[in-house]
Amino acid sequence: MAAQKKPQAFQEQENQEPIPLKSFLKYANMFYLSIGMLAYDRKDSGQRRELLLHSCFVAQMVNLNAVLLSEVIYVFLAIGSGSNFLEATMNLSFIGFVVVGDLKICHIWRQRSRLTQVVSELEKLHPERLDQQEPYNMKHHLNGYSRYSVFYFGLHMVLLWTYNLYWAVYYLVCDFWLGVRKFKRMLPYYCWVPWDWSTGLSYHLMYISQNLGGQACFSGQLAADMLMCALVTLLVMHFLRLSKHIEEHVAGLVTPQRDLEFLQAAVAYHQRLLLLSQDISEIFGVPLLCNFGSSAFVMCFVGFQMTVGGKIDSLVMLILFIFCSMVQVFMLATHAQRLIDASEHIGQAVYNHDWFNADLRYRKMLILIVKRAQQPSRLKATMFLNVSLVTVSDLLQLSYKFFALLRTMYST
Repeated sequence: MAAQKKPQAFQEQENQEPIPLKSFLKYANMFYLSIGMLAYDRKDSGQRRELLLHSCFVAQMVNLNAVLLSEVIYVFLAIGSGSNFLEATMNLSFIGFVVVGDLKICHIWRQRSRLTQVVSELEKLHPERLDQQEPYNMKHHLNGYSRYSVFYFGLHMVLLWTYNLYWAVYYLVCDFWLGVRKFKRMLPYYCWVPWDWSTGLSYHLMYISQNLGGQACFSGQLAADMLMCALVTLLVMHFLRLSKHIEEHVAGLVTPQRDLEFLQAAVAYHQRLLLLSQDISEIFGVPLLCNFGSSAFVMCFVGFQMTVGGKIDSLVMLILFIFCSMVQVFMLATHAQRLIDASEHIGQAVYNHDWFNADLRYRKMLILIVKRAQQPSRLKATMFLNVSLVTVSDLLQLSYKFFALLRTMYST
């Protein structure tokens, strides 16, 4: 029986293929391509393809900002006239989300050359053969990241299209199926335009425009988050591999020169990872700050909207909206915490490995590595915030303070 299982396991191992680096980046690339954007230069992108994608990108950005402008005008008019206060606060949540999406898209576009360098460096570090990938536990890391990503963008897609298609489904059910022709034409988001959008073809064009704008905003937001999480996952994988490699080394079995060569290679590898971590933190610093700022803003206004009451269908969508904002915060904070833990583990691995019989120079150099590992790699939301799981509790406290202030203003 054992003799039969062994060849079968060996055959399954032979059928496996090495995992390319693009497997970690495929979800982010998919959403960026949906808005016609390339976050970094790729070898398979031709000139004609890039021109077509750029035209699509410009058209979608023009439409997104036109929808944003119409929503902002509506809020100013509603607040100025003192009417539709609840609708204005609901629109503020959407406006905050769209502004953040706009900023993240523009920022990643400006960081394209730097992102290309980071991806190129990770490709150099990425093991190509299957036997080289096994010590990295690469399949485990890829499966974990894929589960996070599918849940993340699946939840947001459900939120987006439940909200965007609500009035279209309501119209089809009431007008065509039930024959109740009392349907009042509504758009997914409150807006102001200098013509009557509820009549004729204008309503359908406005509806399509807002749907496309919403999808473009979501794609830009989700792609930036998933790209950052993919790069952090790869960094964590390399940090853990370096830790294991150091822990398995037994110093003193070979010549002191060989031990020093091993340590030199480990230090060089560690330094490359630290520089990559710093680059990723600087590239995504502005998007991270936008994420946490907008999440506090959204949770505050959506929470206020839920407490003042409303229709059950609106409340369900608001609950889904605030749940998505919290999932986004927890996902980013979780990956940031994993990076902190993995980079800190380098110092522990140095201490745990068998260094007792090593040369004196070797043991002295270990002190420098441990000291450097005590300053873990972090994701920073610019200079204002170090991202970790502790950040989530701070964010919730800030959101509650704004919510209490808004609730007091409304009651008075």
